[in-house]
Amino acid sequence: MLFHAFLYLSYAALNTAAMAAAKSAMRRFDSAARVAAMGWLAAGGLIYVVVLGVLLLLLKDGAASTVFPIAIGCTVIITNLVGARFYAEKFSPRKLMGLLLITSGVALTFVEGVPR
Repeated sequence: MLFHAFLYLSYAALNTAAMAAAKSAMRRFDSAARVAAMGWLAAGGLIYVVVLGVLLLLLKDGAASTVFPIAIGCTVIITNLVGARFYAEKFSPRKLMGLLLITSGVALTFVEGVPR
């Protein structure tokens, strides 16, 4: 169970890192640093390949109807935390309530969906 939790968190963290690399690349396309932008896009693409590998490991032991909601929920949570920390995105009460509901749903689905 701990290994699966680690895989889900790895999936979410890597997915968020790939999105951050893509966001950084898009900012650089507006300037003259197009070579740096291509490097960030390449890094994001490589991270997505690793994300796919982690997702395949999760699907090996779990049903898609369980794996995908947990993986996407974890990604939403971690992406919001990274956005708040590194991109100065704000949490509204509605957003915080939504994240708490997602966290609860992920916890319930994870406990129910872990192979025994």
